[in-house]
Amino acid sequence: MKTYPINLVLEHKLVVLIGANHEIARKIEGLLEVGARVRVIAPEAHSLVWRYAQAGQIEWLARPYQPGDLSGASLVIANTGDQAVHDQVWAEGQANGQLVNVMDVIPQCNFHAASVVRQGQLTISIGTGGAAPALAATLRQRFEKGFGPEYAEFLEYAQELRPLVAERIPTFKRRAEFWYKLIESNAIVLLRNGERALFEAKVQLLLSLFETEAVEA
Repeated sequence: MKTYPINLVLEHKLVVLIGANHEIARKIEGLLEVGARVRVIAPEAHSLVWRYAQAGQIEWLARPYQPGDLSGASLVIANTGDQAVHDQVWAEGQANGQLVNVMDVIPQCNFHAASVVRQGQLTISIGTGGAAPALAATLRQRFEKGFGPEYAEFLEYAQELRPLVAERIPTFKRRAEFWYKLIESNAIVLLRNGERALFEAKVQLLLSLFETEAVEA
C-alpha cells in the first residue's frame, strides 16, 4: 500500500492507546517526546505503562475500552488481541474522522507509524506501508550510524543563522544557493570532528562571499 508521508504535530494533543501490552508500551516514549497527552485504556498494563502512570506522565484508565472513549483524540492506536474490540475502535474512529491504527491489522489502519531517526530537529522517517515494520526498524538502525549529533548541532546553528542570512543576502534565490553551498561543503564533517571554530569560520567566509556578490550585482 502506497502512503503519503507526513510529520504530525501532536504537542498538547490527546492520543488514546487501547491496550497496554509491550507493543503499546513502546509507543509511549515517542509520543511523550513530541509533547502529546497520552491516555491508555486497558484493564491490565505492562509494567512500563504502570510506571509512566505512577509518575504522572500519562493517564491510565484501568478498564476495558467503551464506546465513546475516542472522543477528543487526535490519534488512536489499538492492540488488545480482541478483534471484536478492534472492530468497535475502528468503527468509532472512522465515524469521528480520526487517525486510527489497529496494530497488525492493515485494513483497520488509515495511517502507519514510521520508524524514526532523530537528531535534534532532524527527523528521518522510514515506512513500509505496514508490510514489514521489521525492515523499517533495520533501516533505522543503519541510518542511526550515519546521522550523528553533528546534524542536530548544524540545525541549531542554522536556525540561529537564518535571520542574519536574510539580512545580508537580499534575494531568495541567492539565499537558497548559499544554504546548498554550505550543506554541500565539508561543514558538517567539521562539526563531526569537533572543529566548531573552523565550521563557524567557513560559514562566515561563505556568507561574506555571497554578500559581496549581492553588492556587486
